[in-house]
Amino acid sequence: MLATMQKLPASSLLCVARWGRSVAPLAISLGCLISPSLMSPVAAQQKAPAGAKGAAKSAAPGAKSPANPPAGEKSAATKSSGTKPTGASSTGASSTGAKPAAPAAPPPAGATPPGPAGDELDDLDLKEDLNLVSREELQDFLESMGQSVDDGKLTEFNRSIDWDGMSAKASRGFQIPVKSKGKFLSEFRDAQDADTGFSGQVVRSATRGGSYTLVKIHEVGAETRAMFRMVLPEDGGFNYHDYVLGRVGGQLKATDVYIYGAGELLTSTMRRAMIISAASQGPEWLKGLTGRDLDMAKSAKQIREYSDLAAKGDPEGVLARYAKLPKSVQSEKGVLLVRLYAATQVDDKTQEEALADIRKSDPKDYAGDLQCLASYLSAQKYTPFEKAVIRLNKAVGGDPYLNVVLAGMEVERQDYKKARQLLEEAVTADDTVIDAWWSLVTVSLREKDFAATIKYLDRLATDFSVDVGDVTKNAEYADFVKSPEFAKWKQPSKTADKGRKSKG
Repeated sequence: MLATMQKLPASSLLCVARWGRSVAPLAISLGCLISPSLMSPVAAQQKAPAGAKGAAKSAAPGAKSPANPPAGEKSAATKSSGTKPTGASSTGASSTGAKPAAPAAPPPAGATPPGPAGDELDDLDLKEDLNLVSREELQDFLESMGQSVDDGKLTEFNRSIDWDGMSAKASRGFQIPVKSKGKFLSEFRDAQDADTGFSGQVVRSATRGGSYTLVKIHEVGAETRAMFRMVLPEDGGFNYHDYVLGRVGGQLKATDVYIYGAGELLTSTMRRAMIISAASQGPEWLKGLTGRDLDMAKSAKQIREYSDLAAKGDPEGVLARYAKLPKSVQSEKGVLLVRLYAATQVDDKTQEEALADIRKSDPKDYAGDLQCLASYLSAQKYTPFEKAVIRLNKAVGGDPYLNVVLAGMEVERQDYKKARQLLEEAVTADDTVIDAWWSLVTVSLREKDFAATIKYLDRLATDFSVDVGDVTKNAEYADFVKSPEFAKWKQPSKTADKGRKSKG
């Protein structure tokens, strides 16, 4: 049993921002739904040697190169930097960042891939209430949304989201005093202009080596949605954001977003934060609240203490405090996820009980699976790890990026043949998945197939403008550096152009 919680879940109750190797607890805010630090299951993050440089823009699902996506299929452009091969992680705390994956790619075993994203868009029955003028408008909106993230333009990204409408939805039923309501709601809106807000973390992640990639456009009931995959830099994890699209004042906007890592809509998280904040203002602020909302308001002090215990890395304290919360509050998704993360630090039985309660509360939940991936991998529980990834793959409709996740597991258990098969499936579907290429570099190094190592490094240089740097300074490449293949590859003509952007 671990005495402390090494990393905290970025759940819908407790929020953390993990950049690099640091963990910074935040107050209950909107930045908590970016990507749980535990959602970083891959055993072998493929990284470039010291000094590697380069970035690649993403193409749309189904695209075969960044510059030439299929007609009519555009997506958010994102950046992904080269990172270096490392050995299998004993903690399971690293992850891969990948570029867009084609839903038509061979997915992990047990998953059924949907049709290509382009066909999916053709088949969309665009609702009259959405009032989309054209397919091109939808494409342009999503491309602009992703481009603003890629370019680090927070204000522009926020313009694509209806924060006022979401604040109004989240505060429905509150009887906030008129003189205070405007300021109260504006504070939640203004939080999105900060680095720690939802939008701020998305933008900051993408501009620091992560990626934000359009996976698909689809429908959920009467809603038209656009799903993005977020991969954090520095082994931070991955998540899926499923935006609900609608018309606001004649303009196309995201009117809500379902966060897979939190297992709920962002407005649900906002409402929870508003309730806890309003509870400190006095009883008159709570008029109009009933049921679980009212129970949560009455338990606001306990919830804050619960959150503080998690932030301090006290799993036993978290579990003890959870047991004292009202039953209705215990079933809140954010509360359950913090309990689950604490449980992963205790023992298998406690973890399974916590996960079972999440599934009982929400049979369609995948946030629990995501929270458990790291603990599964670190404990070498490969079967539940694989099942969790397969469930997630089915939930998102098929994403070959998850082949890269499973390949990391195969590297962890030294099944390089299987890892290579999964990665080749990913790049066959979409050869712009940069981390699949880095993963292939690692597999080739482990297999001592140095001709393949050169092929993959050259592919990274030519297709992604990556300068692979000085491999002689990276221990992972030690055997490669001693090989005749390396001696031939490192001829003066090859090193003259450090970026090796072309093979001429």
